[in-house]
Amino acid sequence: MKKFLAFVAVIIIIYSVYIDINFGTIPVVSQTTVKSEKNATIEKPAPYINKKVNPGDTVLSIVEKINKSPLTVPIKQVIIDFKKFNHNIAPEEIQIGQVYKFPIYK
Repeated sequence: MKKFLAFVAVIIIIYSVYIDINFGTIPVVSQTTVKSEKNATIEKPAPYINKKVNPGDTVLSIVEKINKSPLTVPIKQVIIDFKKFNHNIAPEEIQIGQVYKFPIYK
């Protein structure tokens, strides 16, 4: 009788392993939720305005003048947007008399 119970237990274990490997027990995550998360992370670039640089101007001072208020975005974001609009020109490299695109924030 003990041999029979051991045999039944082995059969049940083998069957459960077979079911787990072939069909699994973890629910499949739908791909639509993954796509919607990817779409949610895409952001539109901020609008910009062309402005000529005067002596003593910095990117930060011009952006604050354009927006007529203290910035609501981090300074790093201003730098990233400025580089995007101006072909990777660093804010430290702006030149007096040149026209650059400066981001507008709402």
